[in-house]
Amino acid sequence: MQNNLSKKDLSESELSQKTLLSFAQSLLENNRIPIQFTSPSCENFTQMDYGLRAAILQDYKPDTMFAFLSNLKDKTICHLKDIFQCSYSILRLPNSDTLMICGPVLFEDMRSSRLNEIAAKLQLPQDLYTTLQGYYLRLASFPTPAFYYSLFLTLGNFLFGENQFETIYQDLNDMDEWYEFYSHQYQSAGNSMMNIEMIEMRYALEGQMLEAVFLGNEAKSMALVSKLSSLTLPHRMSDELRDYKDYTIAFNTLFRKKAEEAGVHPIHIDMCSNQHIQLIEQVTSKEQCHSVWSHIVLNYCRLIRKHTLKDYSLLTQKIITYINSDLTADLSLKAMSDWLNVNASYLSTLFKKEVGIPLTDFVNRQRIEQAKKLLIVTELPMKIIAQQCGIPDIYYFSRLFKKRTGVTPKLYREHATREHDPYQNKDANVN
Repeated sequence: MQNNLSKKDLSESELSQKTLLSFAQSLLENNRIPIQFTSPSCENFTQMDYGLRAAILQDYKPDTMFAFLSNLKDKTICHLKDIFQCSYSILRLPNSDTLMICGPVLFEDMRSSRLNEIAAKLQLPQDLYTTLQGYYLRLASFPTPAFYYSLFLTLGNFLFGENQFETIYQDLNDMDEWYEFYSHQYQSAGNSMMNIEMIEMRYALEGQMLEAVFLGNEAKSMALVSKLSSLTLPHRMSDELRDYKDYTIAFNTLFRKKAEEAGVHPIHIDMCSNQHIQLIEQVTSKEQCHSVWSHIVLNYCRLIRKHTLKDYSLLTQKIITYINSDLTADLSLKAMSDWLNVNASYLSTLFKKEVGIPLTDFVNRQRIEQAKKLLIVTELPMKIIAQQCGIPDIYYFSRLFKKRTGVTPKLYREHATREHDPYQNKDANVN
């Protein structure tokens, strides 16, 4: 009986550990922190640094790292910083020889001046600078190590028990050993593969984001923005902020074209894009640029979901766009048919077939939806709101509003807040 319980407990413990490690792996990878599980007896650690040392040295053997990993104690989380100023975190899994190796990551902004400083200390040949730059561009970069270390503190508490493990911090700046063994073994030419892989990674992320925004998928888009934010962009100019602003402008342009592809009318796209450009020019730091990226992605996701017309005919697209651009205009069927120079009966039939409701009902719905927004976010008098929504008769406005929402405009304003609409019309699909 006791043996069966022990086996069950062990099985549950192993399952819990597996679930925890799976969660930790997803969390780290979503923050672009590389993670691998290996055994000290593997002896092939050349990919720990994405193959950097193997790329720049003729005969690199990771003997120092192999010896260190082989002697790593149980219940220990070791944070290492190597000669390239890159950090790794390593631990041995409970009741196992398996090592969990995370990294490399950076805790500083690797600008050109800093790269040149490191390369000079390593006596790196000039033609290998590009390889080193490509390596740094590939790494996730964090302004401070606090968030990164807190992840491993939490992981250690769950794996080993709270305060039941040791955390050590160690620099492997083995400069003397590097000079003695490696400085004469540099390759004659750099391996450009790292730069190629970095460019491919950034383009792949951008492509995935464009597709997610095209579908209006906010959650996926924001997760991809987070990954992109952890990349170090190539430095094209001496002014880092100008670099990031220019990239953000290009970023905005990509999504502007994607919104157009999704069938959003240019009048909506142009308004959204211009707001972004003004915002971009106001930023004063790289971190603010990252925030603007998130803002841009969310805005285009919502713009596409709200205004996409790609499934409608050109005539219907023009009608919907005109209605949304000026709710105070004459939006009668006759006015629309005269403007488009088409038969009124044909236009009425086409619109109802594609949109699902008659033109008059659609116009009224859009006007009431606009009125709801104005009631929540402004203190304008009811008469002014009615006029701005294209219904100058205040009594007709109140009847129409109650018919669609179930309450009067006054009661709606009293109960609604800026964050929540308690009388949301579930069938409202505002295009």
